Amino acid sequence: MTITVLGATGATGRLVVQQLLSLGHPVLGAVRKPEKAAKSAVGGIEFVAFDLADPGRRFEEVFAATEIVVNAAATRTMTKKQADLIDRQGVIAAIDAAASAGVKRWIQVSMMGSGDPARLPRYLRATGQAKDAADAHLAESGMTWTVIRPPWLTDGAATGRITVGEQVPEGSLTRADLAAVAVASLDIAATHNRLFEVTGGGRPVTESLMTLG
Repeated sequence: MTITVLGATGATGRLVVQQLLSLGHPVLGAVRKPEKAAKSAVGGIEFVAFDLADPGRRFEEVFAATEIVVNAAATRTMTKKQADLIDRQGVIAAIDAAASAGVKRWIQVSMMGSGDPARLPRYLRATGQAKDAADAHLAESGMTWTVIRPPWLTDGAATGRITVGEQVPEGSLTRADLAAVAVASLDIAATHNRLFEVTGGGRPVTESLMTLG
């Protein structure tokens, strides 16, 4: 069961890869520069070129041997143009390619407040709107999907405790805990075809996710 991680060398994607490998899953890392990624600290996986901003996208080839996708990729800038290009157009193109290639499961890291711009600071609203459009498209893709909407992310150690729901109080979440939520969602049916927000604190990860059912 090959799992392709988009943004596999990013701050969150790297942790997703590490946790998947620790569980014995075969992982394919989809990144902009695979030759650079191969020299990084993420070891034990194959890398393939994958650029959400590339207008000549051939994503079907990347997903040909994939059963599950975890999308941890995101634009590094907050401009409306880049958000639309990468977080909306790029992700939607990737979703369509994955569905066409026969991918069965897609887990998407989105952003808290994406469906309600009033909850976001002005500089994040274009990104939120782009992510919300991609999330909605995923829900209509025919794949079994999960959309995870975290708050402000930190680089602290995993706590193993989260709160989830349709809407939860704003706060913060460690990237390690976010990665754990994405990985745990692989095997928890309550996360299938669900969009939920998550923040730090509360119940253990698996127990918390099972309350979505």
